[in-house]
Amino acid sequence: MTGSPDSTKDGPEAELPLHTLEYHWDEFDPHMLCYDTSAKEVSELDLHEVDFEVSKRKTCVGRWDDQGVYMPCPNQASVDRFVQCQGCSEKSFLPVQECVFEPQCEGERCGIEFCRREHVLYIAFFDKKRKIGMSSTRRIERRLIEQGADAYSIIGKFPSRLRARSAEKAVSSKYGIPQAYRQEDLLENLSRPVDVRGIEGRYDALVMTLGDEFDPEPLRWLDEYPIELPLRQAPNLKQSPGRHRGDYVGIKGKWVVFEEGGLRALNLSDLPSRSLARHVA
Repeated sequence: MTGSPDSTKDGPEAELPLHTLEYHWDEFDPHMLCYDTSAKEVSELDLHEVDFEVSKRKTCVGRWDDQGVYMPCPNQASVDRFVQCQGCSEKSFLPVQECVFEPQCEGERCGIEFCRREHVLYIAFFDKKRKIGMSSTRRIERRLIEQGADAYSIIGKFPSRLRARSAEKAVSSKYGIPQAYRQEDLLENLSRPVDVRGIEGRYDALVMTLGDEFDPEPLRWLDEYPIELPLRQAPNLKQSPGRHRGDYVGIKGKWVVFEEGGLRALNLSDLPSRSLARHVA
């Protein structure tokens, strides 16, 4: 067995040798990439084996260079809200990390292609719960799969991230459509069959409401997650730091569900920047 009882208390890095870099979906196939600090190589974590320990501390995930080679953060900098430190972000993604949430220009100041890229405004359905959001056009479906949505409709397209974000806030305020939900509220949905007719009814009402301002595209369904639903009960959300051990049930969006004296859920999207250790018999 690797790890130790107090290895979540920011103990020596050797106790938690895997630095989690990235959680992503390839269509409906989830992947978690880690950097093995002992072997000095990137590997994939088997998400079907739920028996590992996760750190409380978060450190910068580093970056990938232009040739796709992984470069660890030279300073092993502590991070909080973002998975990269400012230095690594400047070299690989954005000079101002806050622009991920609140764009400050349309690319004319920073010159970043990401800011000038076409973005879409969408309404996502988590069962009958509606959420408004925006995403770059090229990764809209992956974005909604990452969130665990059941269906979505693109309601508008914009030439920049800033304009899409401004429209998102305006529509949310005008029509009372939330921009986010508590994780616990969305996990409750997993214990009920998806109400297809209910979603279609909400979509029809949306078309009528937004018809003068937008032209919502037909619903697109996301129903191939690797999990058998509905679950017998809503899983309880576990905090990331600590030991996680149980029988794998499945994955939907950001959550892996497993059996541990009841159904539990762990937010896999919160693991990048944390260190972990796999427990083996």
